[in-house]
Amino acid sequence: MATGHFIDVDRRRVEDGTWLGEARIAWGAGRVGLVRVAPEPTRDLQLAQAIETMIASNGSYQAGDRAVIHVRPAALEMGCATAHALRERGIEATVVLGMLSFGAELVELIDLACRAAETTTTLPAATAPGAAGGRAGAGPGATRDFGAVDPAVLGGVTACYRELLEPIETTGRGHWIVPIGTAPDPDPAHVPAIDLLQKVAGRALAPIGAMRKDGRILSHDIWLAPSPLDVARLNEDLPPEKHWTLDEWRSLVFRSMAVPADELLRAAMAIEGIELTVRASERGGRLHYAREDGTDFSYEVRERPVILDCGAIGVSSLGKTTPYRSAITNQPTTEVFVAPIEDSLTGVIAYPIPERTVHGVIRAPYRIEVRDGRVVGVDAPDDESRRILRHYTGLEPFDGKSLSGDAAEAFALRRVIAEMAIAGFNPVMLPEIRNGRLRPVTGLVLLDEKVGDHQAFGANDQFMGRVPSAYGNEPVEHTDFVGGIERVMRLG
Repeated sequence: MATGHFIDVDRRRVEDGTWLGEARIAWGAGRVGLVRVAPEPTRDLQLAQAIETMIASNGSYQAGDRAVIHVRPAALEMGCATAHALRERGIEATVVLGMLSFGAELVELIDLACRAAETTTTLPAATAPGAAGGRAGAGPGATRDFGAVDPAVLGGVTACYRELLEPIETTGRGHWIVPIGTAPDPDPAHVPAIDLLQKVAGRALAPIGAMRKDGRILSHDIWLAPSPLDVARLNEDLPPEKHWTLDEWRSLVFRSMAVPADELLRAAMAIEGIELTVRASERGGRLHYAREDGTDFSYEVRERPVILDCGAIGVSSLGKTTPYRSAITNQPTTEVFVAPIEDSLTGVIAYPIPERTVHGVIRAPYRIEVRDGRVVGVDAPDDESRRILRHYTGLEPFDGKSLSGDAAEAFALRRVIAEMAIAGFNPVMLPEIRNGRLRPVTGLVLLDEKVGDHQAFGANDQFMGRVPSAYGNEPVEHTDFVGGIERVMRLG
């Protein structure tokens, strides 16, 4: 196995971009690895209180535990402050920078790693201008065909992830925390490099699902850090009198995180669709779901847990549905979700809201047609949107290349229905949803799926479905698509 090389920096060096110089030197010399960031406290009292609330709500953190904080650049302050707070509790905490939100920087670093590897082995060299993977004149690495690069060139990244996971695999009592902030839409020229890193990281982190299932990872926590980009996207197409300020937005997000679990439970059980879902799980029957946007489908959930996401570790299934012990938390919370019987969902799901992905934006309106639990067709307003949508629903890889073996099987599982969720009932958020000010348009799934009902395709074993999180050594993606909350449901 390759050797991983952590690049150690402080938060300031990430924020001002000077980390990239060290990474260039290391990757260019073949010392490929992750950026590790020193923990530090925050001066933002609202953020500090939100972190304290989320740790307390989780209920599983104890002295002697070990935590890895895999942070997106936009959430770096939250990640560093979380690690500092955990260390004060006697919990070993390490912050590593997730790099999928980078574009040009990632293209340059992978190109440098390829050039270093080419001195000792045969790897695809830079191609002619205009080849897949970039544009002539777009900077270092722009003309390399990243789709043809052997993932082994990033073996140092895999080795770093393995070094982080091995102590948890051996001793247990681990936590995997992902503070995330909204990422800019990627430049299409950077997508092949992002795809390559995503493939490498996905394979390296595939064991997390099994470790969460057997209890070695006590909690897998995904927390939102509100950002200026959220505000910019929320304000698109809003009249000036409804525009958000960053201070307003931060206050709403942090207050949403502080809603107690019992209050969320009361709000959830007052929703007819949730009550019908619980009844369908307990007694059987076929649920029918429709919206005025053209969505019309039916499905079954018999004996599947109907789960309230309330930010806590422990049994979180509603009513007398199958007991389910949640090991995943999302903050802010406000959804009830279930894994439908995998071959049961049939119909059309329409989405009037764009979906942002690392491959670009799926323009709205778009639609997904499902038969017997599998995607059979999709449609979107333009060719690029259809191409992205086909990729995320397991119909055709984004790069058009054929797959084989485990990779082909894992990709095909993206077609299977994974989740049906009813959302939008957090009492802090609900008034802003109803007045049209808060809409699922940010492109950050953690937030958007709390604002609108959603369906997901792919892996669902993490909440007692039958589609695995990995097939062999290949991860199975779980992709959410978000719509509105003006639903009509019945049980037949």
